[in-house]
Amino acid sequence: MVILPLFALSGWRWFPGRRKGKCMKKQYRVILAAALVLSLAGCHTQESRIDPEGSAGQGTGTTQESGATQGGTAQADQGTDKGPDLGDGDQKDDGTIYKVGKMGDDYILPDALTHVYTQKELAGLTQEELRLARNEIYARHGRQFKSNDLNQYFSQQPWYQGTISPDRFDDSVLSPNERNNLKAIQGMETGTAVCSIPIIGKEEFPRIDGSTATLPISQAMYRMATGASRMEAESAITHEKTTQAWMSLFAGYVSPENRPELVIAYEPGDRVLEAFEEPGNEVIMKPIGRDALVFLANRSNPVHSLTRSQIVDIYSGRTTNWKEVGGKDRKIQAFQRPMESGSQNLMEKLVMKGKKMAGAPVDLIVSDMEGLLENVSAYDGTGDALGYSVYYYARNMYQKPELTFMAVDGVMPSSETIRSKSYPFVNDFYAAVRADTPKDSKAYELFEWLTGEDGQSLINGLGYVGIGDGAKELPANLLAPDEDFTAAIPLPQGHVILADGDYLLGEQGIGVFDSHMNLLQFISHVDCDQVSLFLECSRDTVLPMMDTMTGGYGHYSIGKNQWVDREQDQDDTPFYWQEEAFAEAHPQLLQKYGVTAEDVEVRFYGEYAGVFVITDQQAEHYYDPNGKFLLDYETGGKGEEELPSRYVYGIDDHMAYIEIIDYRNRDNPASVQYHIYKDGRLMKTLTDEGGNISDIEPHFYTRSIGNYLYFYNYQDEPCAKFLYGYYGSD
Repeated sequence: MVILPLFALSGWRWFPGRRKGKCMKKQYRVILAAALVLSLAGCHTQESRIDPEGSAGQGTGTTQESGATQGGTAQADQGTDKGPDLGDGDQKDDGTIYKVGKMGDDYILPDALTHVYTQKELAGLTQEELRLARNEIYARHGRQFKSNDLNQYFSQQPWYQGTISPDRFDDSVLSPNERNNLKAIQGMETGTAVCSIPIIGKEEFPRIDGSTATLPISQAMYRMATGASRMEAESAITHEKTTQAWMSLFAGYVSPENRPELVIAYEPGDRVLEAFEEPGNEVIMKPIGRDALVFLANRSNPVHSLTRSQIVDIYSGRTTNWKEVGGKDRKIQAFQRPMESGSQNLMEKLVMKGKKMAGAPVDLIVSDMEGLLENVSAYDGTGDALGYSVYYYARNMYQKPELTFMAVDGVMPSSETIRSKSYPFVNDFYAAVRADTPKDSKAYELFEWLTGEDGQSLINGLGYVGIGDGAKELPANLLAPDEDFTAAIPLPQGHVILADGDYLLGEQGIGVFDSHMNLLQFISHVDCDQVSLFLECSRDTVLPMMDTMTGGYGHYSIGKNQWVDREQDQDDTPFYWQEEAFAEAHPQLLQKYGVTAEDVEVRFYGEYAGVFVITDQQAEHYYDPNGKFLLDYETGGKGEEELPSRYVYGIDDHMAYIEIIDYRNRDNPASVQYHIYKDGRLMKTLTDEGGNISDIEPHFYTRSIGNYLYFYNYQDEPCAKFLYGYYGSD
């Protein structure tokens, strides 16, 4: 454990805001991740449900209970198999001692509702008492039993009221504490140690921040401690990236209510380390796991191994051709990460060790880890690229089948070589709290828990390499597969989705996606006003674009993936930006509603376009700048102070939506609704529940949930999932 001073910075901190419509400025970036695919090496899961009556691990569908016959009693175990220790003792920090009863007492586990018993506390129970303790949890909720011996036993307890038949009993009534107690008892019955964590309410759970690659640890801790679902954890637990997470621990960087109480992150960079040396602020940090800086190339590259000196020579600019390291006669495209990103910090520390890296062209410096892996996997279709990332991210969070790991000095990166440190570029990652964190706080409790047997079991079970060899089983639901995104966005045949590369991939340019949001191609160094954040179009589309390398304009063919012409004038489609001009162009609309030009107002809700509203006594009538009808909003003659806020956006030639935000109740968060219209008729209503709606497009919409972006079609089926990141991120 290391205590380091950290100076209170007054530097900037940026928070991603919720995007208002498709024309809002590009304020945040996204790292593409198909799924969080967890390596299960070294861990096991319990897939079967806990049997309320029979032996642990037996399915509930059987009528023959193991350990008891109909009408008989369970065979008592003499307690010789106590099982492995699951806890550190039977006394809390506040002095509370949790007693365990025996058969014949009112309760075997009297505190099962408020306390999760450790295997050390359960060690004195016989097999028969363990079975009774397990069923006692169900009996507290009025469950009857198929086994006569259980019915007879619990009927003798003064508190028991068996009113619910076994077939009608609903397991959902069990609390998180009770569920964890069932797992602990099952571990004792089967001789298997089960990973446990202090039970913490969702409102009490400490604020956690950290690196992108450690996000699965933080979210798994939250799920285990609170009983939350995967989506609830994704919404509640977010990471701001390595440098930002370290700096945000202290006053002057973020407000106290937003300051993390616990950080789980990769090693801080030079700027943070310099800040550590300032007096007045201190942080306690300790290593909790190991990762490695790894080098990756396309599988088509015949070079599969590099020496440390060869890597240094490549990134210092002395070696520039693959033939110099045993490959083809082709230039090495050596991708880098921005300064102060987590992987760049590791590159400077572990590989370069004070040697100066060669300056890379702007197109070879990629802001996000995902963007680097995408570029290395498909650079010009040549396989000439080389890049680096951290092992866990490249192996488990963003797998690319086109990529292969490079051996270094003949050693391939793996969990085993990282654990043994035979792979050369290994480094620890850390947990940290402020030095003034109370020792009895939840944050400090989790900080200590991370280096214990249970914390290390979680880290190892998620596919990381812990500093310890904890190997307790993880809860089965924790490692259950993520959502299966089989649904498609119903694009017309031959159509694709264009996405702003900065927004979605953390790289300047435009990504081209199919109906399952699989990346088909990437157009580097271009900007197109028509794309905004997303655009659905035909593969035959030719779009006016700006070449950001030269500042020149031209037309780009999506299907041919090439410039058609250059230095063309921008498309100056006439828009009626002023109320007077709109009224003069569309006098029939004024006549229709019986209004004058004074009742026409232009409203700008984006960077490139606006809408016009014609107001009469009963409604607002919205039109695009060319006079096409979008939608009506009924006001009922109410004044502005009586109405919620309204924002109308055009989607395409047929669709528009109105965003309605009700700020009138200051005691509650504003409710947000989106009413989507097609050809002037209401098609869909969406509500901001379970994550903010970020984008509404002709055939899909998105919800931003914590660090994640979910794509849905209008049947509300999830189509794809992306992992958010920000410019200059890890």
